[in-house]
Amino acid sequence: MVATSATATWAQFKPPRILMPINASNTGTLSDSLLDLRRYFIDKGLETSIRVDDVLNVYREKRMSRDIPHFIRMMIGTMTITDSQMGSSIGRFEPIATTMNHPLIRHKRPMKGDVVVPRLAIDSGVLFDPGVFQLKPGAVGEFDKVASFVKTFTPSKLMVEGHTDSDGSDDLNLELSIRRAEQVKRYLVASYEFITPAMVESRGYGETRPIADNDSPENKQLNRRIEVLVWE
Repeated sequence: MVATSATATWAQFKPPRILMPINASNTGTLSDSLLDLRRYFIDKGLETSIRVDDVLNVYREKRMSRDIPHFIRMMIGTMTITDSQMGSSIGRFEPIATTMNHPLIRHKRPMKGDVVVPRLAIDSGVLFDPGVFQLKPGAVGEFDKVASFVKTFTPSKLMVEGHTDSDGSDDLNLELSIRRAEQVKRYLVASYEFITPAMVESRGYGETRPIADNDSPENKQLNRRIEVLVWE
């Protein structure tokens, strides 16, 4: 386990947030096609290892009830970094329709204060055989990439997410994604002393958060993935 003195240094990461859109319309009359091309300023850059071509997840923080003091994060899309420098970066937003259509998400474009979370995506086929959640013996090398990713951002909390394609039943895909994410969490905690049980949470989303249409073998492969997210 990490010593107490090291932990104080380790828990320094604060997720980037969106500052403002670039070339915002004063009249609010931009067409949908131009809105889709709009880019956004983010309040962190090279100093937190955010680099050009990185793809980050974008979340809207929502309070489910006045009686619940904390916020939940609802994923609204991804941000591809097109420019990064010390202190700020610029990204291009891609929405995820399944979340953006949620009734709690009233504003359908990124807003000031939305959270931008670094992620590492791993093809599930590298880690698991089809339809199973036991790790492949040859998957060990992939976890060194995860460890390097974690060290780069020095987070205090990680999220491990499992995702599948749309083949098979919804229930089986959800169960498979949950079990795979849990297996990755267990391996990380058991293998790296700087990744503690209290740091890591695992979740499975089945087929509900595709990053590509499930209309070709190549796109389905993209959707079968494990994502490691720098949460806090």
